[in-house]
Amino acid sequence: MTTSVPTTAHRAGAPGVTLAPGRDVRVIDGLRAGLAALFGTQTLEHYSAPPVIARATLDLAGYPQSFPQLLGTVQGNPDGGEPGPTDLALTSAACHHLYPLVAGETITGERSLSVEATCYRGEATSETGRLRSFRMYEIVRFGAPDAVEGWRDEVLVVADGWLRGLGLATEVIAASDPFFGRPGRLVAAVQRAEELKWEVTTELADGLVQSIASANWHKEHFGETFGFTLPDGSFGHSACLAFGLDRILIALRHRHGDDLASWPPAVRRVLDL
Repeated sequence: MTTSVPTTAHRAGAPGVTLAPGRDVRVIDGLRAGLAALFGTQTLEHYSAPPVIARATLDLAGYPQSFPQLLGTVQGNPDGGEPGPTDLALTSAACHHLYPLVAGETITGERSLSVEATCYRGEATSETGRLRSFRMYEIVRFGAPDAVEGWRDEVLVVADGWLRGLGLATEVIAASDPFFGRPGRLVAAVQRAEELKWEVTTELADGLVQSIASANWHKEHFGETFGFTLPDGSFGHSACLAFGLDRILIALRHRHGDDLASWPPAVRRVLDL
C-alpha cells in the first residue's frame, strides 16, 4: 500500500500554513535584502518582531473591533489549571509593533522605522495566497500630513518598479483601508474616495490576482490613538508601505516556475540567487 506525500504547502498540517523548503528561504532572504537596500537609508532603525504582541496594543489600534474574525488570541495559564486568555495576541500586522515606540513623542521633521514580523490572520479560505501565517515587511513614516502623504506616493512608485523588476506584471489599484475596518461599507467607500490605500496586485495563480504590497496613509488615526504629536501640538500623521513576502514568493513561482536556476538572470541577480 502506498501513501501520497503531501505537497509542501500542506506539510505544516493545516490549510493556509506553509513549511518553506530551502529554495523558498533563499528567495525570501533575497527579497528581504532587496527591501533593506531600497529603503534602509530612510529608516532610523529596523526591528525584527516576535509572532506575538500585547493585546492592549491591538485594542488601542482598533484591530479587534475592526477584524474580530481575523484576530488570533493566545491562551495559557502559567500557574496551572484551565487555560484562559493571556495579555498577548498573535501579531496581525507588522507595523502594530512600531506605534508604541513613538507613543507620546513629538515628531520633528519626518521619522521612519521598519519591521519584519510573522503575522497571523484567521482567514476563512485556503485559496492560493490567502495564508493564515505569513511574513510581512513594513516601513512606517511619521510626520506632518503633506510630507507623509508625499512619502506614501513616492515609495509606492518605487515599490511597484522594484516588483516589476522581478518580472511580475503588476497593477496599482485604490482599495479600502483595513486599519479602519472591513465591516463598514460606507467607511470603505470613503477610504477609496480619499485614496488612503493603494495596493500593488499581481497574479498568484491562473486567473487569481491578489495584493502583494500596499501603501496606506493613516492620517492622524494612530497619532491620536498613541499620542504622538507635531511641534505645533497637532496629532502626527503616519503612513506605511507593506510587503507580503510569502505572496511575492508565490507570485514569483507562478511567473518563473519552481526551478530557481531557470529564472531570468536579471531576477536572479536582484535576489542574489
